[in-house]
Amino acid sequence: MEASESKQEMGETMSSLLTKETNYGKCCNLPKRHIQIGMLFLFYFTIFISRTNLSVAIVSMTDKNSSNTNFEEFKWNEKEKSAVLSSFFWGYLVIQAPAGQLGQHFSPKLLLLITNLTSALMAALTPTAAYFGGWQLLCAVRTVQGLCQGFALPMTYKLASKWSPVHERNRFVGFSLNGATLGAASALPICGLLAESAGGWPSIFYTSAVLGLTWSIIWSWLGADSPATHTTITTTEKQEIEKSLEHSEENKVYKTPWKEIFSSVPFWALIFTHLSAGWGLSIVITETPSFINSILKYNVGINGLLSSIPFYSLWLCTFPVCWFADYLQKKMIISVNVGRKLWTTLYLSGSGTALIFLGYIGESAIAILITLTLCVTCSAFIFSGFIMNHLDLSPNFAGVLVGIANGLENITMILAPLSVGFIVDDPKSAEQWRTVFLVSACVGYFGNIVFLVFGSTKLQPWNTPIEINKNKDDSINTQM
Repeated sequence: MEASESKQEMGETMSSLLTKETNYGKCCNLPKRHIQIGMLFLFYFTIFISRTNLSVAIVSMTDKNSSNTNFEEFKWNEKEKSAVLSSFFWGYLVIQAPAGQLGQHFSPKLLLLITNLTSALMAALTPTAAYFGGWQLLCAVRTVQGLCQGFALPMTYKLASKWSPVHERNRFVGFSLNGATLGAASALPICGLLAESAGGWPSIFYTSAVLGLTWSIIWSWLGADSPATHTTITTTEKQEIEKSLEHSEENKVYKTPWKEIFSSVPFWALIFTHLSAGWGLSIVITETPSFINSILKYNVGINGLLSSIPFYSLWLCTFPVCWFADYLQKKMIISVNVGRKLWTTLYLSGSGTALIFLGYIGESAIAILITLTLCVTCSAFIFSGFIMNHLDLSPNFAGVLVGIANGLENITMILAPLSVGFIVDDPKSAEQWRTVFLVSACVGYFGNIVFLVFGSTKLQPWNTPIEINKNKDDSINTQM
């Protein structure tokens, strides 16, 4: 009798503990996957400030009269300044595919931690490098930062493949990457204020270093590779995520099927879509400020404000767009395939059409701002469109796929601004700028058509290696 009562009390105690654990996870704490999203959002915010800070700082570094005059001025010519500004992308371009491969064998959490700490250290050393090594050593420092930040996107997709239920993937990736939008939009005013402060232009890099170090400390505490390795996740949330990820094989390291990947038609369609998107994005980011300056003849302050407003609009719109895309998918109102192609069309063709209008609306500041805002805001659809297709094709190798595709995308991001130099020989010519925007729109339309015709959301057979499939078949035969 006492034993029976003891067992009953133990059962009630265990039930109470489980209930408390569930309620604690739901009421007192955010779900752990949402904490991962929040940390990745802050990660992208900090690295994009670190990535773009030199664009502002180099003005003060080469012209002390533009901000705090108490700091050294470097006599770098335009060729040397261009080398410094582009050096980040030397490292960023070459590392992404290898980074995706490393993510298959090592902890994504640890890789992000190590690379972000290194990037923060490089930011802290930037003023010293400029003082003692000139533009050459500064190029080396920025190249190392590019190598470090090249791990960001492949590791994000690797974490998404482990942390996000299928019906939440748009939000996981979209909300995480949206930190980059806020970081890019905030970098200009933040760095401008720092350059004019008592700390001068060096404070820009020291602030970036502190942000990176702070994030790394918090990430080492809150980050995790997967629900299985998280120490405080509730059983309910863990089971919910793992049940959803039916195609993901936990704790297995697969040999990357390179031949199958590079012979996959849907993946090549995805690569072409990346290339076309990179062209348009580069034109919008790098050339529209010059367009505004040449056509509207605004000063740097107003130009910077006008150039940042569309990106704040993009940041705000990404949240409801990603939620809406997940809602439609979860309720099975539209299929994943239809959704990916619909959102990709709204992004590539929508922004391309807005660019064409931008070339024809004349010198009205309000019309230019509205059109440019519409163009940039269309990018909110990217997070539910083709940018998610890596996870559709192969959750197990999503980091590898995005490393390859996004790495190649940087080629068109470099080529697009160079093409402007061939088209525009008179910056004040609206007709020449019209040609630039028309070419960019056509590149976007082409990538859109390729994705519509050849793109796919079907899980690729090489997602799970043949050896694993064979073992499963043998197991089934044995049971029979």
